[in-house]
Amino acid sequence: MGYFDSRHPTLLSDPVDHRDHVRGPSSAEVTLVEYGDFACPSCREAYGVLKGLLPRLPGVRLVFRANPRGHLFPLAPLAAEAAEAAGAQGKFWEMHDLLFENQDRLSEETILALGRGLGLDAARFEDELRRHVHRDAVHAQEVSGWHSHVLSTPTFFIDGVRFDDALAALPTALGREVRKAEQAHLVFREARVETTDEPRRVSITAGPHHFFSDLPPFEDGSDAGPSPYDLLQSALGACTAMTIKWAAEREHLPVTRVQVRLTQARTPTGHSFRRSIVVEGDLDETQRARLLRVAERCPVGLTLTGGISLDTRLVIDRSVEEAGEESFPASDPPPWTSGRES
Repeated sequence: MGYFDSRHPTLLSDPVDHRDHVRGPSSAEVTLVEYGDFACPSCREAYGVLKGLLPRLPGVRLVFRANPRGHLFPLAPLAAEAAEAAGAQGKFWEMHDLLFENQDRLSEETILALGRGLGLDAARFEDELRRHVHRDAVHAQEVSGWHSHVLSTPTFFIDGVRFDDALAALPTALGREVRKAEQAHLVFREARVETTDEPRRVSITAGPHHFFSDLPPFEDGSDAGPSPYDLLQSALGACTAMTIKWAAEREHLPVTRVQVRLTQARTPTGHSFRRSIVVEGDLDETQRARLLRVAERCPVGLTLTGGISLDTRLVIDRSVEEAGEESFPASDPPPWTSGRES
């Protein structure tokens, strides 16, 4: 499906793990998995592109999985096993590079000579190739490619999604993914929390912001800052208001202001939040229902699981548009309208 419809991408079947050969930092924001063939001219072209590209993208790590096409390139399986044999001696990527750089003169003799040139234990290297010690490891990578619907070599997956464009578009795609990852770091910033000399007060640093969380005096605190319950409630309220406003702007709904009121309580079955939302704007019932559904998909709200219930009400406040109309029964006006104090 992914090959024909970008809305249904083809996904990497086996995630990257300790068995993989990885070039680049483990902390890289973006992972590029290549299914390649050391004897394939197109893979050699891709090698040249990546060799020049990856140093400019330190946020990308490369994973290479062998997918030798022995029916097209008779030396491909042996070359893949040679890379694994070199990897067993800590020289996978050195052999990876040499195989591609010497592809035009690839032969069994060349492969053995490349191993000797790397300073490998030549006797071990040649013995493992002769006995096909690494054939199963190569075959496991082939099976992984088959389940990932690899159609040809090279085939790339960017963060687990198959890249179905031309090789020339790969640098742009990787750059876009790195930028997305960097932007995500600006949203999902690290928080650091440390205890203080006060019994319940903790110091919180979130991005560039610093504040304290504490408990009320009757719980051995000094109320120097919001409690953990306050913070959770505030996070839910802030996320709700932002989500509704964002949806209204995206769908061009006439929303001028959003107010969220939250209360919480312990219940016999767990913890309960009640969330009332007042939206100012001239909205009809269909639009109100739409915003209520949006509120219920607030990311923070979706994380509240495990015995936590969330009851939501949303009403439309048209007071701005209806300022000239009475909003209370004429038979029971509030005291301030007649000069009486309550």
